[in-house]
Amino acid sequence: MKRILIVIATILSVLFVTSACTNSDQSSVEQEGDSSEGNEATTPSDENRERVREFLEHEFNGPSEKTEEIYREGTNAELWNYVEETYKPYFNEKGYKDITQLQKASMYIREASRSGYELNATDINIDKDEENNAYAFEVDVEYSKDGETDATTVQGRINLDEDGKFSFLRYSDRGGLLESM
Repeated sequence: MKRILIVIATILSVLFVTSACTNSDQSSVEQEGDSSEGNEATTPSDENRERVREFLEHEFNGPSEKTEEIYREGTNAELWNYVEETYKPYFNEKGYKDITQLQKASMYIREASRSGYELNATDINIDKDEENNAYAFEVDVEYSKDGETDATTVQGRINLDEDGKFSFLRYSDRGGLLESM
């Protein structure tokens, strides 16, 4: 009888301790969730990812009315001002020079405007390269004209410098978005 009581007491003790630990873990997770609302700490990696997303959303949505007007009726000076205002904040000096000399700045929006297409980024996936300060991306893009819509995926990579500015941009347009417009 004494042995049975010891076994029951041991089992109850283990259950009590297990139950208490489980509730404690849940409470601390709930408290952490509550305390972080509204004042989430963002890491430089999170900020860089958001900059990349913001840039890609701009690149693959449009053209806007302002952009249409600049491409159709604007002067070279207006076009250069637009490119500088739009792209320079994202890029360091070398990266900005590369995208302007290689005409990567606004190339998808420019072609959409020229050909009468509307671009819509439907999904953007961004993966951090843990070894380098770089992000690989995939953008699912719908392109529409005259009521017809097609879709493709544009991939690429953006390298960042230590200040979070883009130093290199490469597109891999295997889906042929530029050729399809």
